[in-house]
Amino acid sequence: MLTALTIVLTYVSDYIAIGSISINLSLIPIVLAAIIYGPYAGLFMGLVNGAVVMASPYTQAFFASNAIGTVVVCLLKTAIAGFVASYIYKLLSKKNEVVGIIASSIAVPIINTSLFILGSLIFFKGGFESLVTIFVSFNFLIELAINIILAPALIRVIKVVEKKNNI
Repeated sequence: MLTALTIVLTYVSDYIAIGSISINLSLIPIVLAAIIYGPYAGLFMGLVNGAVVMASPYTQAFFASNAIGTVVVCLLKTAIAGFVASYIYKLLSKKNEVVGIIASSIAVPIINTSLFILGSLIFFKGGFESLVTIFVSFNFLIELAINIILAPALIRVIKVVEKKNNI
C-alpha cells in the first residue's frame, strides 16, 4: 500500500507547485515505511520514489545533461534517506518515540535535499548550480514543514488502525 502511495504522490507532486517549484509529497511514505517496517523498507520506498522521479518530465533536462548522474542521484538520494531515517527512529525512539518520529521526519528531506545538491555539484557541473541554489532552499523548507506536520500524524493513525485491527 505504501508503494502505491509513493507512486501516486510522486506523480501528483509534479502538479503541486508553488511558482515553478514542485513539492515532493512522496517523502512521507518513505518516512512511514522506514519507521513502521524498518531500514530496508525505507530503502525500497526511496528506490521506488527515485524510479518514478526518473520518469518525470522535469527530470529530462538532467538526463540530457548526464544520464548516469541522473540515475545515480534519483535512485540514491531518497533510498539513503529512507534507510537512515529508520535507524534514526530506532535509536531515538528507545528514549522517546515522538522524538524518534519527528527526527526521522526531519531527516528524510534533509538527506534527500543534501544528496540532491551534492549529486548536482558532482554530476551537473556548471549547468544547474544557480537552479539548485535558487529553488532548492525554498522547496526544502516546504517539504520539511510537510514532513514535520504530516508524518507523525500519519504514524499515529496507522498505529491506531493496527491496534484496532490487531495487526
